[in-house]
Amino acid sequence: MHLLSIEMEELKYMRFSSLSKLAVLAFSVGMGLSSHAFADGITATATFTDTPNASLAGVNDYSITLNNTGTTTIGTFWFAWVPGAGFLSATPTDIGSPAGWTEMTTNSGAAIQWITSTPLAAGSSLSGFTFDSTETPAELLSAFTGTGTGSGDPQSTAFVYSGAPLVGAGDQFVVTAATPEPGTMLLTLTGLLLVAMAGSMRRLFSS
Repeated sequence: MHLLSIEMEELKYMRFSSLSKLAVLAFSVGMGLSSHAFADGITATATFTDTPNASLAGVNDYSITLNNTGTTTIGTFWFAWVPGAGFLSATPTDIGSPAGWTEMTTNSGAAIQWITSTPLAAGSSLSGFTFDSTETPAELLSAFTGTGTGSGDPQSTAFVYSGAPLVGAGDQFVVTAATPEPGTMLLTLTGLLLVAMAGSMRRLFSS
């Protein structure tokens, strides 16, 4: 009986040990997937603003600001793209670049790649990534409906590399719509209020 109890205890320990190892492995993998980019020093965020094109109906002018939130440089910014897929449903036009950067479309016009020989330093931000598109901001933020790689990711998903494209570690993130500054929002609300008051005054004096 004593021998049997020892064997049972050993079996329990073996099961516990195996489960513990599996738990540690799962935790490690999970941490690796969620923080792989940070471990390699490269992370980024970006926001876009949009303005209706002054001369082309149905076209929006987009401008992106890229923020280097990692500890290494950024030499490649690839918009609307993940390795193996481009997301844009309309080919962008009139693409512009910050000084020292060069642009090109990839994936048959479904993505934009910007590269530079003077990488963006850690902790720095850079604006001037521009393009025109018939897609609306809501469409850019909506999910890619294609099948396979990238399916379900927002169209505004992007990748950065520390140097040349596809070299070394990269970071995947979503370029989001910029939130207006509180002062801008206040001015907008004030303007709308004044317009409403002016309309009320006109109706009052015309009655």
